[in-house]
Amino acid sequence: MQVLFGGTFDPFHNGHAAMIRTLCATFPDAQVSVIPNRLPPHRQASASAQHRLHMLSLGLPERQQIEISRIEIDRAGPSYSVRTLEDYRHTFGDREPLVLCMGADAAGKLDQWHAAARIPTLAHVCILDRDGESAVIPEFSGQLTETETAGALNEKPCGLVFRLQTPEVPVSSTQVREMIRAGVDRLPVPEPIQHYIQTHALYQDAE
Repeated sequence: MQVLFGGTFDPFHNGHAAMIRTLCATFPDAQVSVIPNRLPPHRQASASAQHRLHMLSLGLPERQQIEISRIEIDRAGPSYSVRTLEDYRHTFGDREPLVLCMGADAAGKLDQWHAAARIPTLAHVCILDRDGESAVIPEFSGQLTETETAGALNEKPCGLVFRLQTPEVPVSSTQVREMIRAGVDRLPVPEPIQHYIQTHALYQDAE
């Protein structure tokens, strides 16, 4: 099983870290790929792709189960999830379970994603719910089938949706950037990332 957790990670923070720990515990036999995007389709990153990639390497533990993937960083054009799933399918074949992970806010806008109707034919979807959130997935062609057990995702390659409760860590990348501009001393990010942000004077300009 391949578990894919993508995002802008601008910057990577303690909430991201908690989600990844939960994914590793929920899917202990899976490869968890953390995928920073190069050109996010729906927003503009504040830090460069290389800065964001380096912060990920500083913030994630060195574990065999976790891989930081450059697949979107090295690919030209917008970082569409469908293209990434197609690349993983090409690498791992039609029978390997792929699990695309996303937050509840992203899941609620899934029908606005590029070629969204292809997602259920390529992967399962794991929605990372927090603090009682329960995203309503928009209806679109190729509807996903909901399951209440994580193990079901390993029994077929794609087409299911599973809701996973993750620890409530009240922080977002936007809040971290605002804290940096406000001069807050201790940020809710792994310590090596805070040092990196300070060394390179990241996120100092107003958005």
